[in-house]
Amino acid sequence: MQTREDSSTTTNFKSPNIENDCLKALSHYDDEYQHGICQQFKKNRKSKLSDKKIPEGQKCLVCGDSSSGIHYGIISCNGCKTFFRRVVIENRTYSCQNDGKCIIDKSMRCACRHCRFKKCLDLGMDRSELNIERRRKRKTTNFEGNSSENNIQVNDSTLKLLLQREKEYVAMLKSTIAPIHSTLAESLSNPESTFLDVEKYEAVQMKPGDQTNFSYWRAKNLSTFIEWAKTFEEFKSLKQKDKESLLVHTAFSYLVLSEAFHTPERYSDRIVFPDGLSGYRNLSADILKERSGLIPTVVAVINHILVPIRKMKMKIIEYVLLQAIIFFDPECLALSQSAVECISKKRNALLKCLRIYLQSEMSNIDASARYAALLLRISNVHKVAAFKRETICTIETFNLMSPHPLTMEISKRYPETSFF
Repeated sequence: MQTREDSSTTTNFKSPNIENDCLKALSHYDDEYQHGICQQFKKNRKSKLSDKKIPEGQKCLVCGDSSSGIHYGIISCNGCKTFFRRVVIENRTYSCQNDGKCIIDKSMRCACRHCRFKKCLDLGMDRSELNIERRRKRKTTNFEGNSSENNIQVNDSTLKLLLQREKEYVAMLKSTIAPIHSTLAESLSNPESTFLDVEKYEAVQMKPGDQTNFSYWRAKNLSTFIEWAKTFEEFKSLKQKDKESLLVHTAFSYLVLSEAFHTPERYSDRIVFPDGLSGYRNLSADILKERSGLIPTVVAVINHILVPIRKMKMKIIEYVLLQAIIFFDPECLALSQSAVECISKKRNALLKCLRIYLQSEMSNIDASARYAALLLRISNVHKVAAFKRETICTIETFNLMSPHPLTMEISKRYPETSFF
């Protein structure tokens, strides 16, 4: 995973110093590198090094503890291997109170993480090997969501339609050519959804390891959500003002639930996006201080949405129905009376569909309990969405970062549609 932040925007938090230190470490690994040996030679050398057996009793080059093998290019112990991997994956940054002159050995290796990581780099630990390892894993695991449910057979036409739209949503989200709208008016200028041409967008999918940031994914999710909304006939029948009001009212709720559900099942401590970008729950004190309290938005998504839906083992059918129920919300204050009636009718139909589906899967008592548990999730989704909106507005007010225009417009216009 590449970075860890929730309220990041166009700012890239990948430290250039780490990258430079990595290159410097490589260039001084031995005398041959200083004379411009080609990259192919480096790969061959690493391959030979990894095949070489470690003599018994060989010490870790970083801390002097017993080594467990060659990790990321040098002989090291499991402790230093894990430490280096965690720092690179989570993009952690540390400071030294001793001007970077701490002695790193077996007894003192945990005393200063800054100097320990610096020593890893100086001795030749190679960040690029870690990138290769992560890319290899992503080929089969990245953005897998609830993969075991991808081929569900259903007879209900509403469920079939929602599942198909969910499949199209994911394809559009991962497409590098899918539109990212700049304003609500622009997004609604074409009444037809881009989902109609999903095959075109499926043909150009994001590659694992592509670099983006959180601002990109917020705007991409919101833009794709708008295109998803435009697939519903009930939405298309609304007046322009009602369309905009409903989108503003529900967009962030859809966003946070989508972020949580589409995170691969094996993770419950982070939010993962299609390119591998991650927002983590557990951050070092240094990073929390450095990022001025903006991190807790991803923590809220994890603690109050991701963890609960993991515990209840929310199925994809339940998810697509819940998203549609959240979207068709007649409580939006800015809606016209005709829009309220149309949306209420659609929501009631969706609630009935959810109840019938659950009753077909379990006993009436269990179905009733499950029905209640799913609907109770909506309250927390709305709360986290409100927190995320407020954070975006705070970022913009104090010029901390520059949120995407669409994200900013939806955040600022929300008070027009609700009293909370």
